[in-house]
Amino acid sequence: MVWRVIIGTFSVVLTMVVFGFVAVTEQDRMASFERAYNSRTIEAGAALFQNNCVSCHGDQGQGGAGPALNAVDLFNGVRLKEIGWQGTLEAYLRGAINAGRPRASAAFQNDPQRMPAWGQANGGPLRSDQVESLVAYIMNWSEAFKDASGKIPTATATPNPNAVGSDINVELPAGDAANGQLLATAKGCTSCHVAAAPGASLVGPAWMADQSPDGKGVGTHATERPATAEYTGKAASPEQYLLESIIQPSAFIVPGGTTYGVNGQSTMPAVYPQQLEKQEVADIIAYLLTLH
Repeated sequence: MVWRVIIGTFSVVLTMVVFGFVAVTEQDRMASFERAYNSRTIEAGAALFQNNCVSCHGDQGQGGAGPALNAVDLFNGVRLKEIGWQGTLEAYLRGAINAGRPRASAAFQNDPQRMPAWGQANGGPLRSDQVESLVAYIMNWSEAFKDASGKIPTATATPNPNAVGSDINVELPAGDAANGQLLATAKGCTSCHVAAAPGASLVGPAWMADQSPDGKGVGTHATERPATAEYTGKAASPEQYLLESIIQPSAFIVPGGTTYGVNGQSTMPAVYPQQLEKQEVADIIAYLLTLH
């Protein structure tokens, strides 16, 4: 009888110790589970972004044919304030991915393309959990902009001293055509200037000879066009012609395309003077000059 009491008491004490240990460690266990879950969600979002978003927003969200998503003005609230959004950034991203963006950002107002609906509820291909993964992946970029206190400064960012700027007389370094070809895809250029399939429509003038109405590639156009009567820009060389088309797209709008310009303004985004660095532009131009 005494041994039963002792064993029973020991069992009760042991049970209390076990439950106490679980209670003490539960918070850490749940935090560890949440970190692992968030990591998996971000990884899934990264894969979805690479498969669906890079052609417009760039391989690292730096922007291209569409607005930059890996940008301080998105995470510090400046961009949302400009458009009058009153909700959270997560809600904004979720809505934009799910239902698309019928209203273009300021720098893309002449672009005839709009962000399509990606959520299945709105006719798109992505499930709700995939949309949430994309939101998590984009939000993860905000960590790089936080200061020591964990906040994202609202002050205007210091201009990039290596940005190409908007002067077509700027001196560029020697270009690397091979890297320029990679950049053209990463920056979203090919999504507008290179047809993905035979007969597919283009948003901007064709780069490839077999997709161009006159059978000439952009390298040939850059060489010949500055000397023609139709040209209204100020370029004096093929390199300068291509530079002008990137950083001053409205200086000369290629005729023949109904989507190339609206009321004298090019539909090409006016973001590249600050978004692209001199070396990047030099590389892209070197690549374009190989396309005849």
